[in-house]
Amino acid sequence: MKLVRAILLLLVLWPARLHALDPAALPRCQARTCLALDLWLPSDFADADWLTTQLEVANDRLAVIQTGVQVAAIHLLPGELGQIDTVAQRNRLGQLGRQTPLRWFVVRHLADAEDPAAIRKGVTWRDGDAFWVIESQTGMRWVLAHELGHVLGLAHSKEAASIMNKTPRVWPPPWQIGFTARERPILQRTLQRLVRAGRLQLRKE
Repeated sequence: MKLVRAILLLLVLWPARLHALDPAALPRCQARTCLALDLWLPSDFADADWLTTQLEVANDRLAVIQTGVQVAAIHLLPGELGQIDTVAQRNRLGQLGRQTPLRWFVVRHLADAEDPAAIRKGVTWRDGDAFWVIESQTGMRWVLAHELGHVLGLAHSKEAASIMNKTPRVWPPPWQIGFTARERPILQRTLQRLVRAGRLQLRKE
């Protein structure tokens, strides 16, 4: 009975706006290899266009290794984790769901781990062997793609054309910034290794 009451309460409290966010309505991966994502959202999230842009940019940039991503399921974040201010909260996110599919947590606010007064747009967070992506819903269009680069073995870069370079620059133009020729073999090797090890999961039709 407790389980039934909990389910009924969740249905009552679940905002109608999240009901409208069906994974099938989000961009589909058209690549040869498609990574599955489990998406976690705050209860008041309502910007499907933002999600669409994040996924479209990630798929466009990952196309150079014939890979893309696709949301497999959407989950509701516990209310107290809609805003992430501490390392402990980042670690608590890792207790939600399983390692695979890769978890993508979208939160209202993401503070820097060392300076809580500073704001971060995204981070690939690790706790032991587990890892997951946390992104502020104010993140720019390329943040998910950048964090997926970290998931697939890339560090920050000094290459002007790399999406892993965080330095502000005027050249090349944004549409020419992505994963460079030097980075692509690293992405491919890491992807293969993590899939073989069961740390990442490919999309299942």
